[in-house]
Amino acid sequence: MRTIHKFEVAISKETQTIELPENSNIIHVEYLMPRRAIFMWAEVPADLNAPKTPRQFRVFFTGDGIPNNASYLGTTIDQYLPEAYHVYELKG
Repeated sequence: MRTIHKFEVAISKETQTIELPENSNIIHVEYLMPRRAIFMWAEVPADLNAPKTPRQFRVFFTGDGIPNNASYLGTTIDQYLPEAYHVYELKG
């Protein structure tokens, strides 16, 4: 069985590590205005004791260089600035 969990992604140009259960699948990325933060939702095993794996993520701003090992997850917008944030997972 699987379920969906929410994880915050810091708005930063620094790489960040988030521990996700093994075999998690990122399904959505969104900027939540009330929290003024980016979140991603992942389909994860329902077993709360499932082993976790550290995964690397980074937020890129429009015009930033994106490395070849980055895998696109989604784009979200803060409509008050306005600013677009492009969320990638860094592989290997």
